[in-house]
Amino acid sequence: MKHTFVILLIFFGIIPTLNADVKTWKLEQVGFLNIDRNEKNYGGFSGLLIQNEGSEAFLITDKSFFFILKLHRNEDDILNGYSVIRKGRILSSKGDHLNGRNTDSESIAMDKNNNYYISFESNHRIMMHRTIEGKGVFVPKHPLFKNLSVNKGIEALAIDNDNRLMAIPEKPPLGISDIPIFRLENNKWEIVKYFKMKDDFLVTDAEILPQGLLLLLERKFSWTQGFKTRFRLISLDKFDNREPITVFTSTSNQFDNLEGLALWKDREGEMRLLTVSDDNFHPLQRSEIREFFLKYE
Repeated sequence: MKHTFVILLIFFGIIPTLNADVKTWKLEQVGFLNIDRNEKNYGGFSGLLIQNEGSEAFLITDKSFFFILKLHRNEDDILNGYSVIRKGRILSSKGDHLNGRNTDSESIAMDKNNNYYISFESNHRIMMHRTIEGKGVFVPKHPLFKNLSVNKGIEALAIDNDNRLMAIPEKPPLGISDIPIFRLENNKWEIVKYFKMKDDFLVTDAEILPQGLLLLLERKFSWTQGFKTRFRLISLDKFDNREPITVFTSTSNQFDNLEGLALWKDREGEMRLLTVSDDNFHPLQRSEIREFFLKYE
């Protein structure tokens, strides 16, 4: 079993040779903020960007509102507060406010040209916005998008190291057993590879690490045990058929319903993950921001 684990790490490019010291990916919580419900339309946070060297968080809700928070940190770069510095509504392709089944925004990503990409469920689509307050432009659809379940659409967006948009649904499209990883290049979608669902966890967001690995944020819910969170790493090499590496799995209700994920490097060069929870506008749930070190040691 130990040899299998070492080979798996080598395949992902995590350790160069069998003679090297075995290293593993680890998650370590470093900060926490509870988001008060003192702003109109606060809640239902489903997508997240981190900007300006970790000082600003860009949140979208599943009602198509956005909020930009100034993150306050102490001298050790630990979260200790926030303030809302900007808010607004995500607009349609005609510049109108979204309504009805068009409002369910789920994930956001920004490319190196500062274009925003936002995915929507119910009416499954991805929109591109040159400015967040401007009207959107429809991104072409892959044929499989029409087979997505009503409330199980494109839940995760990420930009790879070559500035290409990646999209991942919450669960497999109808008629398919595994989850596809879509990549947009030259305005055309291709499927990089498929991966299997495991233990009833569903995809909620994703990021691309500097090493080129895909980091998945996943969630599981049951009425008896509540929410569980999991992080997994996947190689994007299409010839790599090995199962994803599980980095971390929470205990039941250790966190709330974590849905948004963003990656950044702090001033010491350490990788940090910022997450936000979707409280579903329910009084018994919480809107919370949690920050983690992602370490490889």
